[in-house]
Amino acid sequence: MAGLSVLAVLLSCKQKEIIPSGTDSGQEAGKTTLEVTGLSVTPSEYTMKPGETLQLRVSITPKEASAAALEWKSLGMLYAKVDENGLVTALKEGSVRIRVSTKDMRVSATCTITIDTEADPGTDPGTDPGTDPGTGPTTYRVWEDSGADLPDYPTYKKVSARSDFPRIDITWEEETQRLSEGEYTWVDGTIRFRDPKEMYREAKAETYETDSQVLNMRIRGRGNTSYDAEGGIKHSYKIKLEEHRKVFGMKGDKDWILLADVQDPTLLRNAVALRIARMVSMPWTPKFRTVEVYFNGEYGGCYLLVEGKEVDRENKIPITVVEAGQTDGGYLLEIDNKQDYDRYFRTESFQKKIKFKEPEFGDRYNPDHSADAQAQIDFITSYVNEVERLLASRSFDPETGYQSKLDLYTFIGNYIVQELTMNVDGGMRLSTYFAKDKDTKLFMPMVWDFDLSLGNCSYIGSSFNLGYDGPEGWFIKIRGGSFENGDWDGSQKSYYQYLFEDPVFVQALKERWNLVKPRLDKIPAFIDKLVEYNTPAYDHNVEGGKNPRANRYYYSPPDNFTSWSEAVDYMKDFYSKRLQWLDTNINAL
Repeated sequence: MAGLSVLAVLLSCKQKEIIPSGTDSGQEAGKTTLEVTGLSVTPSEYTMKPGETLQLRVSITPKEASAAALEWKSLGMLYAKVDENGLVTALKEGSVRIRVSTKDMRVSATCTITIDTEADPGTDPGTDPGTDPGTGPTTYRVWEDSGADLPDYPTYKKVSARSDFPRIDITWEEETQRLSEGEYTWVDGTIRFRDPKEMYREAKAETYETDSQVLNMRIRGRGNTSYDAEGGIKHSYKIKLEEHRKVFGMKGDKDWILLADVQDPTLLRNAVALRIARMVSMPWTPKFRTVEVYFNGEYGGCYLLVEGKEVDRENKIPITVVEAGQTDGGYLLEIDNKQDYDRYFRTESFQKKIKFKEPEFGDRYNPDHSADAQAQIDFITSYVNEVERLLASRSFDPETGYQSKLDLYTFIGNYIVQELTMNVDGGMRLSTYFAKDKDTKLFMPMVWDFDLSLGNCSYIGSSFNLGYDGPEGWFIKIRGGSFENGDWDGSQKSYYQYLFEDPVFVQALKERWNLVKPRLDKIPAFIDKLVEYNTPAYDHNVEGGKNPRANRYYYSPPDNFTSWSEAVDYMKDFYSKRLQWLDTNINAL
């Protein structure tokens, strides 16, 4: 990655220089303040040595808009810090993005900083000595340690009255219908988001909408086996708003997911797993809020409202979808053995069923047979097959083996989340996402689906021939396979079983584990805070008959829970014991 001298940066900045955040914009009193619609940072890439400083400059669109509301943030504070005026100080070797944004995060821009003890700034800004125009970039995106400055827990405004808890009201003339496994009809309806006591308003938020009023939307069911779990007493849904909307302090969006968590007696496992994912710095982790939901005026239960899984280089799954006429670009894939309409391919070495999420290439009944689509399908299929071939052949050379095509950082992050939660679906048989962009190897962008984790799976020991189902013992490390085609116990080797044969992977895992372990120690306190904030909704969910598993023995071993709080205590105990076991045994590898 090329660098610029500080002097060259200052001299080359020809656009309007923006006044640092927090100072007067220079506009005359009484004039209307224009809304910021675009930002750009100079330079957009830079290489530094530890201890060096760099003054970033930001240009704004339109030029007459005020810069007073801009905020600077380092997305990897272990490596570099930035002050309120855009002055960057390099701290240690690594890579980090420095972001400038409007306070509502609606508009932002970033600069990628590489800190290298051997850095040699001064290369012309238009060149990159590591790039061959004929073969594309030979340097890849480096993920920042975004979990480094994560607070111990969110600071919401506690409400005590059930009527004050954040609420969603949904109306429809007919309910969504299930067509096949994972496929549902879209139906039209309306939705209203209310937070009367501003429970989810952040202290720094200048504005906050307590009542969205009635909005138009479309809604459909989502999920596979979970949709009909517990006799279908509580379903999960996907919602598409007619327009982008900020909801409960989260970023503006059209797409949202309502998770029923009906298989989880605590209603907390998905929230805990997503928090762990943020702690280990997965490239993207969706934000969420606990809400009460009513359908046509009738109580539907306590849900987790989660950001939709979408592609967005800056704000969500961090890829730019491959363009027509190209093959090397952004792809989003999902390992999932369920039978629905998505087009998919079966990998050669591990027999994984991998679905195309972005681009979609149509579906199996209306496929896109264009030359562009076929070229892109062939490219990404061949890429994934080559990753698996290199792993299966134990090609561990860092330059020519699997590491040349697979991103170790994100695979290690995913492993920690899945192994720590002992997620029954975490062994790469379903709900597992792959991505690739032009400047990345194959990476794991996010984690998903943790209902049956942290001790909430009565069959994990027997089905996978583990000989145990408690908090101690390996799971993801030793169980792979597809959980189909006769491999019901996951005994056939898959990605992680081969990765653990590579000493480089093992050493990198140990280092990453010891970096994030102090953060993971804080999860019990995080659970306690969610209980404190959400008890009115959790209690209502039980009283309303929407949480039958909190009173059933055979779904929640080994305790016969008589209440929701007992189920929470069991999960916390399971987590603490598993964390300790993994700490001892990962360091003993």
